Amino acid sequence: MPPRRYPTVRQKRLGAELRRLREAAGLSGERAAEILECSKGKISRVETGMSGIRIAELKALLQAYGVDDDELVQALVEMAREGRRRNWWNQYESVLPPGFADLAELESKALSLHSWETILVPGLLQTPGYMRVLFQRGRLEPPEGEVESHVRGRMHRQQILYDGDEPELWFVLYEAVLHAKFGGPDVMREQLLHLTQMAQRDHVTVQVLPYTTESHRGVNGPFGIVGMPDPGMDVVRSATALSSLYIQDDTQVAAYKLMFDQLRAVALGPGPSLELIRDVAERLRY
Repeated sequence: MPPRRYPTVRQKRLGAELRRLREAAGLSGERAAEILECSKGKISRVETGMSGIRIAELKALLQAYGVDDDELVQALVEMAREGRRRNWWNQYESVLPPGFADLAELESKALSLHSWETILVPGLLQTPGYMRVLFQRGRLEPPEGEVESHVRGRMHRQQILYDGDEPELWFVLYEAVLHAKFGGPDVMREQLLHLTQMAQRDHVTVQVLPYTTESHRGVNGPFGIVGMPDPGMDVVRSATALSSLYIQDDTQVAAYKLMFDQLRAVALGPGPSLELIRDVAERLRY
C-alpha cells in the first residue's frame, strides 16, 4: 500500500503494537526488514502508521516475533484490513478535517462510548439546527458553502445509534451544557427535547453534573473514551481548538476511565438528570 497523507488512529495503534512486539522479541528494524525482504524505511513507515501492511507480511512478522496469542493476532489482522477498506466517511475527506475519519472509524467499531462534556451537547446527540450554529459560528468555521457537508457528515456518524448493533453510550454533561443558548431559545429547546428522547433509549445513559457540585475531576476539559472489542485497544479522545488528540497509552487510558467513573458517581442519576433537562427546556418556551 502507498503511504497515507496522514495515519489513522487504528494504523498508528497497529504500528505501535508491531514496534512493541518487535522490541519485546529483541529484534531490530533491520532484522524485520530482512524478514519481509524490504527496506528498513518500510518498517519505519508501518510502525509509525504512515503506511499499511499486507496481511501475509503482518503474519510473517508476528510469527517471527513469537506471537502465538490467536486473539491478538486476529485483532491486528483486522486492523490491517481496515486500513485497506473504503468506508462511508471517505466521501467526506475532502471537506472535513482528517480527525473526522479517525473518529468515525473508531465509533463504527466501538462497544462503548463514554463522554464527559462541559460546554456542548455531544456530537452524536446534536440536532441539525444545533450543528449548523456550531459550524457557522464555532471553532471549525468551515468555508462558505461547506456547512451542510459538515452537518451531513455528523448526521451520518449518528447512524450508529440506529443500526441495530448500537454501542453502549454514556454521557455526563456539566449543567452549563443545558444553559448555553446556542442559536437562541428555539434551537436550544429543540436540542434539549431531543436529548430527553435519546436519553430514554435502552443503550443511552445521560447524567448531568449540577453547578452545586463542590468539586469534581472534570476541570481539565471534555474527553471521550472509545471502548473497543480488541483487548487493550481502547482509545481516549481529547478535543483541542482545531483538532483532536487521541491517547492510546494503557496507563493514561486507565486514568481517564477512573476519572469518568468518578464523574458519573457524583452526577445526578439518569432520572433526576432527565427531569432537569426537561425543566430547562420548558423554561425556554417563554
